[in-house]
Amino acid sequence: MNDSKKNFIKGLFAGIVLSLFMGVFMVGLGIFILKHPHGRLATIVFGKSNQFGLLTPVFSAKRLAVNTLKELKTPELKIRFPLAFQEVPFAGTRAEESGSLVSWIAYTSDRVQIDQFPPPAKVKGKDLSRPIVLAGLKGETLSFQLVLRSKRDLDDVHVSISSDADSQASCIQFHRFKEIYLKVMLQTNGELKKIINPDPLVPFSDPYTPGRRLIKDMNLTENLNQPVWIDVHYSKTCRSGDYSGKILVVRKGKVLRSSKIIFHILPQTLPSHLQLSRWMQLYIGRFNYGEGQSSNEAQFANLISRYYALGNKYGFSTGDCGTLGPTFHWDSKGSLVSVDWSGYDYIEGPILSGNLTGSPPNAWCFPLKTYSLGNFNGFSYQGRTPSDINDWKGIPEKSVEAMAKSVVQHWKEKGWSLSKGFAYIWDEPDHQLYYPYIYDLIANISEALHTGSEDQIKTMVTDTPYIWDRHQVGHHKHIMYNKIDIWSPGGAVYIPDKMQKYKDEGKKTWFYTAGPPFLGQSDMTGKGPGFRMWFWTAFKYKVNGVFYWASDFWTGNTVMGNPYIKGGSEDGVVFYPGHQLHFLGIPDIDGPVPSVRMAQWRRGVEDYKYLLMLKNAGHGKYIDSIVSALIPNALNSGGYLPAWKHPLWGREGDWNHDPKVWHTTRIEMLRKIENH
Repeated sequence: MNDSKKNFIKGLFAGIVLSLFMGVFMVGLGIFILKHPHGRLATIVFGKSNQFGLLTPVFSAKRLAVNTLKELKTPELKIRFPLAFQEVPFAGTRAEESGSLVSWIAYTSDRVQIDQFPPPAKVKGKDLSRPIVLAGLKGETLSFQLVLRSKRDLDDVHVSISSDADSQASCIQFHRFKEIYLKVMLQTNGELKKIINPDPLVPFSDPYTPGRRLIKDMNLTENLNQPVWIDVHYSKTCRSGDYSGKILVVRKGKVLRSSKIIFHILPQTLPSHLQLSRWMQLYIGRFNYGEGQSSNEAQFANLISRYYALGNKYGFSTGDCGTLGPTFHWDSKGSLVSVDWSGYDYIEGPILSGNLTGSPPNAWCFPLKTYSLGNFNGFSYQGRTPSDINDWKGIPEKSVEAMAKSVVQHWKEKGWSLSKGFAYIWDEPDHQLYYPYIYDLIANISEALHTGSEDQIKTMVTDTPYIWDRHQVGHHKHIMYNKIDIWSPGGAVYIPDKMQKYKDEGKKTWFYTAGPPFLGQSDMTGKGPGFRMWFWTAFKYKVNGVFYWASDFWTGNTVMGNPYIKGGSEDGVVFYPGHQLHFLGIPDIDGPVPSVRMAQWRRGVEDYKYLLMLKNAGHGKYIDSIVSALIPNALNSGGYLPAWKHPLWGREGDWNHDPKVWHTTRIEMLRKIENH
């Protein structure tokens, strides 16, 4: 064989080997891109291909792959996005059957569906399930649900919970609530879908009138669930140790279920306070409409104070931003003549002093009406002929400074803390971009408040310091950068890496209302951890505050429109009006009705305290690992702008949705605290 043939064969062999190698490489690359169609590599490859006009047929394949991946349930996707592509399995425990009644225990984060039923293999005979162990810290509230379901209509079913006759167990408090299912029709992906979820928690006994029973027994409808929410609170005065008790289900003298409960109280005490701000706005107009406006100031003050107190009990501050504010008197030149604080002090004084709840609120909105400072003494950003920003001088500026000075002076006279207060000076300025100077106006208002208060009033705006929408371009958003103290954007545009820069400069960051895939669903349509995961998210991304936009945005107060039977998704509602319980056939009460979402918020706050306790005890790496395991990603951690580019847009977020996993994680942390 001559040299030319040898060289030809060598070249052919090398070409075949290289071709095989390139083929395997390209196949592997293709598989990787198809599995990560939104990843950086895919973006580069398809972007360059488009730039040079190459691989045109691949684009249709990419679109096909993306659409197909939305429906796939491969192990890789389940790991990447836990349980986001599948229904959460039945998470109940200790299911028992007694005659026609089936009952089981559901975890705190389980939104029990009205038609959900335990697998037959999990249902045991009467009194055959394990004892219920409620382990917790002093000062902690533990919650669980007893779900009742009957194969036929069943009336006069009575549920009770108690501790055994032990003087030391008297520090344990019990509260029972009937869960009320709400119904709403929502448009989802072009289809009308009915959603039924429990949310209002109607107490068995009137918390505001001792000895008054609201719910004595319950009537069960055939093959429909009726959960009973049970709170167990361990007082800080409790002695650590194990106490016993039981939960009973009785009908007409016959015991249908008797389950032993072990109350395990640890020596440690749950911290009372957090540096994390937690706030919801209470809308006075909606409040008066929903509860029935009272002309009696004492009755109104008493009623609203019960909302403040219940919010505090569940781990948040709620309040108004100026409707209940003082009366400012001005002269014709725009100078402040006098201020009448009497009405404000009468209503708000007990909560601000700490007398109502034992400590001042963790966050409070100063009585400076949002938006009002943009329509002040002849200056206006609204209407057909809005004011030029150059008119923001003289009277408007001096007036705002005078208001700020008055607020600070009054707070000091009353001995109230200024450090937890903030001025909610503007709400979502992205909606006012029709006014070309909107960012200049916000900056000027903030600067005037800082000047008048000698920097003791912190300003907050529900926006980001960076551009996140194309309509913001050209509006000189940077003018606000050094003027705003608290940036509180919606979760969909909160990009942790970007926000960290401003925290490093001494600014505070909160996150604001959002839903999946950025945060757990905040209205009644969601399942799983909901508000609870907001606090794990706050811990993960070192956020300074959590803000839900409203606590009482009720739909109405009529038979045809009320939050109990003729409402909506109840976005902006966590309290339910006590004076509307008659729509459910239950006697009205003079105070708020709590909700499942409030209970999930409280559990999130207490989880956050667990995390801090373990971190302060030197378990930082452990805490980081369990937080990342439950919540791989939240907020807009990928920096997707517009937000709809998020790969999980329209679906559940990248966190664990299984109530059992959330429960077992809490128990794991508790054991770590106990053994420290």
